[in-house]
Amino acid sequence: MKKGLFVLAVLVMAFGNAGFAQHKANLKSDATQNVLKHYGVRDETSEVPFTAVWHTADGEDFRTTYTYDEYEYYLVEELVEMKQDGAWLNYSIITYEYDFSGNVFEALAMSADGNGGWEPEDLAVFSYENGELSEIIFQYWDGNEWVNDVKEVYTYYDNVTTVLYWDWNGNNWSSDELWTYTRTGNTIELVMQYMQGGAWQNDEKIIYMLDFDEHVTEIVYSDWTGTEFEIATRKVYNYEEGVYVSVIEEDWLNGSWEPHYKCDYVYEDGNATHGESHMISGGNLVADYELEMAYGYNAATKTFYCNEVDMTYIDLTGVDENNQANFKVYPVPAENEILIQAEDFQKAEIYSVTGQKLMESLRDRMNVSTLSSGLYIMKVYDHEGGCATQRFMVK
Repeated sequence: MKKGLFVLAVLVMAFGNAGFAQHKANLKSDATQNVLKHYGVRDETSEVPFTAVWHTADGEDFRTTYTYDEYEYYLVEELVEMKQDGAWLNYSIITYEYDFSGNVFEALAMSADGNGGWEPEDLAVFSYENGELSEIIFQYWDGNEWVNDVKEVYTYYDNVTTVLYWDWNGNNWSSDELWTYTRTGNTIELVMQYMQGGAWQNDEKIIYMLDFDEHVTEIVYSDWTGTEFEIATRKVYNYEEGVYVSVIEEDWLNGSWEPHYKCDYVYEDGNATHGESHMISGGNLVADYELEMAYGYNAATKTFYCNEVDMTYIDLTGVDENNQANFKVYPVPAENEILIQAEDFQKAEIYSVTGQKLMESLRDRMNVSTLSSGLYIMKVYDHEGGCATQRFMVK
């Protein structure tokens, strides 16, 4: 009954955008990541994926290249290529659009048409209320127009969050699934239900156990038997120096846990650069399994369905050495007035995250009380024509 691409970011301090499902250019929501982001289980990192090359168990090779905006902050494109006859050919692409506050409001997935162009596949439209994600509508392209498919509605009640799924029947929406998340201390329980006979019926339960650093240590999956939830499988994460070096999936059989498969990782500077999945008894998998590639000590993961993946990373604070911030802005977050400390200061400009110029000043202080809460870009110029940029928050 799962609607979403249900993948938990194992270093759950940060989460990415809508995910990519292998072999299709469609968009799927990761409701768990969205919910945990609401609870504040998030941390920013400047180390983000640049490329990923992954090999499936059936011998196919894919490469994803990540492109970020001009301010080196937001992911704007994920290009997937497939290797054929030694050459990388376009396979699919996802592009992201952001609103004034830096929230993604549209994600578009397209597939290569074989003639050098792109065919639209899926569209996700995001809505927010009071800065919180409230709704995602997924549509598919039928060859002539966008058609409604699935809708997710988020409702927050302190430590309980619900995600209600609706299906489009051609004329209106009808509720189909209900996911209820409950956080108690360092445990998060998800109960998944589906609509049948006018009532919600239990389907699955998933329990996430976190340590005090908000790392996931274990995930336990249970199925509804008709009278109770019965444990089926679990994932166990093994950590060294703040990063997980292996993940083992086990099946509950005859009253004990029996290992199923294992994923092993190699790290450089806190980033997982290589990952492999193996049958626990040795040898390669005969089917695709997920590899959750962590980057940053308290950062996000990207999930690939394969048995081997190699990653490269980029530090967004150092993409352009001539554009690194050599000035200070304070206080941060700003509320009324912001001060700029810079050598040879000439002028400063403030832009929205979408690139719209909002204000300019020849003084080293600016009144930002008229700006809405959110993320902004500061550009500071010197008398030699040099320019540096820096992000700052307004509360």
